[in-house]
Amino acid sequence: MNKNWFIGIDVSKKTLDASIFVAGEVINRFPHIQVRNEKQGFKELLRWAKTQGVNTKDTLFGLEFTGYYSDALEQFLTGKKLCYAMLPTTVVKHYQRGTRDKNDKTDSAKIADYLFRFNGTECIKQRVLPSKAMQELKALKSERKFYVQQRVACENRQNVAKSKQEQKHLQKAIDLFNEQIELIEQQMAEVVTSDEEIYLTYTRLLTIPGIGPVNAINTIANTQNFTAFETARQYAKYVGVAPSEHSSGTSVRWRGRPSPHADLQAKADLSMAAMRAVEFSCDMSIYYERKLGNRPNDKDVKRKALNAVKFQLIKMMFAVVRQDRVFEQRGLDKA
Repeated sequence: MNKNWFIGIDVSKKTLDASIFVAGEVINRFPHIQVRNEKQGFKELLRWAKTQGVNTKDTLFGLEFTGYYSDALEQFLTGKKLCYAMLPTTVVKHYQRGTRDKNDKTDSAKIADYLFRFNGTECIKQRVLPSKAMQELKALKSERKFYVQQRVACENRQNVAKSKQEQKHLQKAIDLFNEQIELIEQQMAEVVTSDEEIYLTYTRLLTIPGIGPVNAINTIANTQNFTAFETARQYAKYVGVAPSEHSSGTSVRWRGRPSPHADLQAKADLSMAAMRAVEFSCDMSIYYERKLGNRPNDKDVKRKALNAVKFQLIKMMFAVVRQDRVFEQRGLDKA
């Protein structure tokens, strides 16, 4: 993926800041433009790049993972058959070259500089837009997450309601959210069955004890059908199940702990799967009891034991997909 031009793009909700790498120039003097985060803005960006002498077909565009905000830009670049890469947010946050200033213009310039310096290495991989079915799953998953959060908020409010009338109103809202969640789950199931590769992965995941339709579809959407993460541990960190290391030199050694910025909804769904696995799988039940040790009533120990079960489920999901097989029960489970 060796290119001769590099354009860094800082994506926000309403605007895009773009900078072109120029050899020998300081970062804060790279050519820069700000456009609207919409189709007309994308076209304006390409016209501007051409006026700067850039051959867009020989250009590597780079942008950070910003979720929904970058979806339209990704689709536009893919439609134009332009090469682009998605970078972790830590690239800009910890990139040491250039000015210490922090603004959208500087961030886009840092991305452009990073693209040039690490072009052709493992740090930069060309982004391939997920299939249409995967994009639909991602959108439906996000919509479902919103309604689940609203339902939980109403349930919590209902527990402290001061009148029967308030409880009644909240129950109506909860019922509506339940109907909407059920409808979205039906739509997700239809999308899964419409794509052969996704459906094959889905059926394999359902053979794992405790993994139901919600967790199977969520995991497929989060991992882009197990292509976005190389290992089970990477995904476990993403959902806040596995701890992240924090150390520096010989003196700083903080205890590893899950990231607070993880996908907490996916983690909550995995908690339900873990409890079902412990209930219906002999192997998982024995594993869970072993993790509890002699302190079954200790809440912190129970939380860590259940977290360990969730990690085992993630490893099982990656194993059945990577090994192209269904999950096989052990003799102990069959007994």
